Amino acid sequence: MNKFTIAGIAFTSGLSTLAVAPMSSALASPLAQSTTSECGVPSTSYGEMFPDLAGASWAVDDLRALSEAMIAPADEPTSGVDPEDNRAIPAGYTYFGQFLDHDLTFDNRPDDLTTPTDPATLTNGRTPQLDLDSLYGTGPDGSAQLYASDHMHLLTGSILTGGNDRGARDLPRDASGAAIIADPRNDENRIVAGIHSLFIRLHNKIVDRIVKREPRLSSSVVFARARREVTTAYQWMVVTDYLPRIVGQRNVDAVIRRRGNQWVTTLHQYTSCAAMPVEFSAAAYRFGHSQVRAFYRINGSTDLLPVFSGTFEAGSDLTGFSASPSTFGIDWNLFVPSRSNIAQASYRIDTSLTHSLSLLPLPTTGVGPANLALRNLLRGQQLGLPSGQDVARSLGVTPLPDDQILIGAATGDPTDRRPITEISPNFAGSTPLWVYVLAEAAQLPSGRLGPVGGRLVAETVIGLLASDPSSILHRSAVRPSVSSLRNLIDAVR
Repeated sequence: MNKFTIAGIAFTSGLSTLAVAPMSSALASPLAQSTTSECGVPSTSYGEMFPDLAGASWAVDDLRALSEAMIAPADEPTSGVDPEDNRAIPAGYTYFGQFLDHDLTFDNRPDDLTTPTDPATLTNGRTPQLDLDSLYGTGPDGSAQLYASDHMHLLTGSILTGGNDRGARDLPRDASGAAIIADPRNDENRIVAGIHSLFIRLHNKIVDRIVKREPRLSSSVVFARARREVTTAYQWMVVTDYLPRIVGQRNVDAVIRRRGNQWVTTLHQYTSCAAMPVEFSAAAYRFGHSQVRAFYRINGSTDLLPVFSGTFEAGSDLTGFSASPSTFGIDWNLFVPSRSNIAQASYRIDTSLTHSLSLLPLPTTGVGPANLALRNLLRGQQLGLPSGQDVARSLGVTPLPDDQILIGAATGDPTDRRPITEISPNFAGSTPLWVYVLAEAAQLPSGRLGPVGGRLVAETVIGLLASDPSSILHRSAVRPSVSSLRNLIDAVR
């Protein structure tokens, strides 16, 4: 077994139980955060949770055929009931999940999806902690372009109308329309941009409150306090709101739970030696791609719109990377339920992607493919990911038989799906890990991830928190006032 220590707390890979006591002021010091082990705090690189499993591979033609089978036909906007609706997960959580992804992992390589690549040679452009570096960059000193002249407030964009949120704002932008944010991917579409803007507003509101209460504090102290408060809220949102919706509360409780004023974490698979595991970043966590709806209503004055339309003309879809139309203020009640409203649902987690996701904006080099399913499949093979069946067996889970790995939309109509082996017999007993995670989720009535996908997602996210000495797991488990996506929306209005 691999043993390592962080801030005086012992972890053991394989099966580890961690009781995290509230941090004293001494324990929170920089010296206490040093590591004395082989791995310690995860590095800004990529690793593997299953390094002993062989990589699976298939002919590119087979992967292409599979990707084409996963893309749904083009659809027309309708106000009727959509058979792919997943009421267990409101639509807002699709894009909160994307925001979380952009805070954890960024493989910013040239657009090569075929050259075999050792994950250990890759560099993660994000810190592998839930520290909101995608929002804050390196702070007012290192990322001054993100901040107002007072070095405390984050820059905000222009006011947006059309919804019921009078404070709705676009992302801050330069003269060319490019977003002035730490991670440009948070401008990929208007909804994730809206999530990013909510966090900007929360930070600025907390800054204003601190300054009002303690006007003599230095700007650096005000900023540090505000960032810590926002980051604490964000981490609580992930642990107590997002993960239960995605993997189910029972699966969350198997990995992390509160006991009095302590957090108790049980990690069966993840250790910080895996850093950012490619089984998570390149496969399991890409489940969110199947949740994207064909069309969204963002407010009461705007038509139903796809995320991408292929034309990328402002107002024709929800593509970002340019100034938002002024009437695109998001009504968050359409994305996150409250006591008085029912939000749009996400789509079911299944082996189908909306047609919009075959129309991705290509990189500036013009290199494809524009089909997101094919990109995911090629990237998984490039990184040598094991098959879903091999990962299941490694986790002690009985693999799905081939006739239960069904490709297509889980609408309830059996003609909408077919076994993966009908696409190619070369997938018999060997399914790409990403597709396997989607297929097992589609078998469940809960609408959430299954035993393999749920384990990989829950253990990685909680493992990253557990291996970060400054995270909420190393402090008293007292719920902050903002601890859910609904709380965040209400707090900034």
